[in-house]
Amino acid sequence: MPLKIRRLNIFHFWIVFLLILALPIAREWRLLLHGERVEGTVVEMRKFGPGEEALIRLTEFRAVIEYRYKGSTRTVIGPENMKYEIGTKIPLIIHPEKEDEYMIASITGFYIHRRSIALIIVLLLWVAIYTTIVQMQKGTVSGKKQKDRYHTGGIYRTGGRNRIRGR
Repeated sequence: MPLKIRRLNIFHFWIVFLLILALPIAREWRLLLHGERVEGTVVEMRKFGPGEEALIRLTEFRAVIEYRYKGSTRTVIGPENMKYEIGTKIPLIIHPEKEDEYMIASITGFYIHRRSIALIIVLLLWVAIYTTIVQMQKGTVSGKKQKDRYHTGGIYRTGGRNRIRGR
């Protein structure tokens, strides 16, 4: 029995597309709601080598960011391979109790990291699935060969031209 797919339109496409784009933000919702906004300053760019368990042996650069919270100075290490000038002010959202739980409060903080590759793959998969479903709904994709509607004996019409079958 063939799978019955309801009618999809461009509205459905954009809703799912925007929901996929919201995944990185939704992942950090607790920190966004309950975190404290502070401003950090890049004090140094450090070079980090690969760890012992690293599959790919690459050197990465990370910003060392200092910020003040409740009278004390805290330091966090920024995301990999995001180069900042020393002295750059960066908005942060920090967890009040856990010093190591923070995020950069900007578009790059949400989308520029290693997990972005998975997001791009999911978006491409959605585009491929949507396109296939729409083509199936239009009847342009089928598992069976469709017979020519205009077939008449050995000659059939295609776009105003006559063709002889077998040539």
